[in-house]
Amino acid sequence: MDETKLFDSELMLMEYLWEHGPCIAADLSAAFLEKYEWQKSTTYIVLKRLEKKGAISREYPNYMVTPLVTRQQVQSAETNTLLERMFDGSFARMFASFLNSDQLSDNALDELQAIIEEKRKEK
Repeated sequence: MDETKLFDSELMLMEYLWEHGPCIAADLSAAFLEKYEWQKSTTYIVLKRLEKKGAISREYPNYMVTPLVTRQQVQSAETNTLLERMFDGSFARMFASFLNSDQLSDNALDELQAIIEEKRKEK
């Protein structure tokens, strides 16, 4: 999957697969009917879109659905899209925007600092 973007409904199914692992489509459909009131046809349409994008595979005869991409790969693609779309590709501008948020707690700042220090050590 090369930087393929996922819609919210597709991401919901992927989150389920990442959490639960490969599963039979009928079981997935039943879970989404119970949790989100999705009809079976809705679940199968979204599964077909994910398969077309190369995010999942399905195997017969039981229609076993397996994720082919990781959460990390999807997060990276979404981050790159946000970076290009909102910050002209500048990571520094994006990071500054997050740092200027009123929602950053001292704990969040400490966590960010630790991440930066760890990244420096890796280089």
